[in-house]
Amino acid sequence: MLNALLILIFVPIFDLLIYPLVGLCRINITPLRKMAAGMIFAALAFGAATLVEVNVVKTVVEPAPAEQCLLQVFNLAEGDINVGVAGSDLFQDPIPKLQDPPAYETLPLGAPVKELNINVTFSESKHTCRHTFEEQKAYSLIIYTDITGINCKLVEDYIKKNESGNPNVRFFNTWTEAINITVGETWFYVPPDHSMSPNKSVTRGNYPSVGCSLLSKTCDNLNLGLLDFGASYTFILMEVKESGKIMTKLEDVQANNVHIAWQIPQYVLLTAGEVMFSITGLEFSYSQAPNNMKSVLQAGWLLTVAFGNVIVLIVAEGAGLDQWKEFLLFAALLLGVCVIFSIMAHFYTYVDPDQLNKMYSEDSGKEENDDDKKNKNDDIPLKKPEHQKSTRM
Repeated sequence: MLNALLILIFVPIFDLLIYPLVGLCRINITPLRKMAAGMIFAALAFGAATLVEVNVVKTVVEPAPAEQCLLQVFNLAEGDINVGVAGSDLFQDPIPKLQDPPAYETLPLGAPVKELNINVTFSESKHTCRHTFEEQKAYSLIIYTDITGINCKLVEDYIKKNESGNPNVRFFNTWTEAINITVGETWFYVPPDHSMSPNKSVTRGNYPSVGCSLLSKTCDNLNLGLLDFGASYTFILMEVKESGKIMTKLEDVQANNVHIAWQIPQYVLLTAGEVMFSITGLEFSYSQAPNNMKSVLQAGWLLTVAFGNVIVLIVAEGAGLDQWKEFLLFAALLLGVCVIFSIMAHFYTYVDPDQLNKMYSEDSGKEENDDDKKNKNDDIPLKKPEHQKSTRM
């Protein structure tokens, strides 16, 4: 809703900005220089798009490639733990209690599906968990202790951001009773005994007091804090003796941190480039062509748009580059073409349209006069010479 409101506000403002940009075409500089400046503006627009895309990508968790998966570890034990995965060198440093994992680790499998041993060391006690992993999926390994010792629980994560932009939320219940939690208009049922609720989308907002209830009693309200756009959260429901909290908030996928208004510089630069290059180019191709070639040259000018679309298709579908690399490539291509175009423009000799039309009209007039004389000559009957006699057979 906020994004839609911002669009409604900025689109009229953007339209007002277009009219001064149209005046750029009337600046008293040569058309070829305007077109070169238009290429520079377009290259700057792609550069701005690259910077925005790079910052957007930082908040996105990229899926693992084939025969690999993503893994993060939640430590719910009463101290630091060491984790080792057979066949890999991940998690070399100790993992503190209730640490929010900084990022997913890429776990090599070597096969579409593989069962791996996970060695956990806690307070000189060792335990081996065995779990099955599938390629291109994301997992959270939750390690906790109870009266039986060290235990491991593997849950699959949902790392894709919602198209609506709303955050995803799930709860992990360490208590012996099931819990009902209502976040806004979304209801969660969390099974007991170290179980995870399904991921659900909730409305973006601040939730300082969320009601929850056990089967036997009503629990204290939960302070979930701000649930921001594009994020995924895991809430661990367990009592922490040191702080007295009954809930810990972990962020699986970072929230969106790039404001929608950062698109405005791209559109302004791109519009300036379009106005100075496209409109000026159409005028240039029309004014520098003779009357009998104006339509052909304008058609050729518009044909370059088709060639540009072919280049975009090849780069976007065939090159396999990341989005920000595509933007950077287009910016570099524009700057390279701008240099070549500027050199050619330096040696170009402009033609006066009036003089060109006058010259071609005079040439066409001469051709018409020649045609008329020729036609008159063809109409004159030939006379026989008087001294020539006819001969009969």
